[in-house]
Amino acid sequence: MADEETRKTEEQAARSPFAGCLILIVMGLVILVLISSAAYFLKKQTSSFMEFTEEEAKPTPVLKLEGREQAVNSLSNRLRHFAHEIENKRAAEIELSAEDLNLAVAQFDDLKNFRGQLSIESITPDLISGLIHFPLSSTQELPEFICSLLSIERRENNINGTFTAKPLLTSGKLIFNLETLTPFKGEMPEAFFEGISRIMISGELKEEDALQLQLNKLTGASLKNGFFVLAYSPDATPPDALIESDKLADKAKQFAALGAVILILSMILLFIILSRRRKAKREGN
Repeated sequence: MADEETRKTEEQAARSPFAGCLILIVMGLVILVLISSAAYFLKKQTSSFMEFTEEEAKPTPVLKLEGREQAVNSLSNRLRHFAHEIENKRAAEIELSAEDLNLAVAQFDDLKNFRGQLSIESITPDLISGLIHFPLSSTQELPEFICSLLSIERRENNINGTFTAKPLLTSGKLIFNLETLTPFKGEMPEAFFEGISRIMISGELKEEDALQLQLNKLTGASLKNGFFVLAYSPDATPPDALIESDKLADKAKQFAALGAVILILSMILLFIILSRRRKAKREGN
């Protein structure tokens, strides 16, 4: 008799709605915390952007090729000669001035993404310096109700300013390591600067592209006598190093993961609610 009463008590506890309600409450609180955290970081990020970005895009100057035929031909011939020496495994260097770099951006489609974004002004023995324009994600792309709820101003966000950098050659990639990035407006947070402090100036190339095959053979990139110098030596090994992940990309992945967690928990919560409703209907019938 006592065993039967114990069994009935356990069955009643198993059917108790309190356990299900507790799960729903906990799930709801977790989702609320995650959504609140996402909203907080979104608000913080957009507010931070406004301190050093401008609504107006100020593209950097792009050299016009008209009237510079001699300089364009000279650059093309020197690049062809440099590539020829590499193919024949003979030591070679090519010296590129600030104008050469700007001509390359204006002339070659592999570098077209930098048109209006980078303009080289000078090259010293230590640094390359110039103008930079870098468009960030626009808050105009956010849904209007989110902007209203979080009091976010809908605007374009552009970094317009100056930079200094040092060249880095690694794993067949030419990179500008930014030493400074000074916006025309405000001051950029150090954490944000670290996230965009590397610019791949060799462009987005496929491994089978002819230019990428040449870059894979380069053995040096340096600054010397006011020139950006690329070097090849058949006796040297092309530099290869691990590059730290872009911190902005890491943050984007974190936000994506947070969104995925919120979605999964929301689906679980919805499933529990629908299951309980169906169960209640069956018991009512």
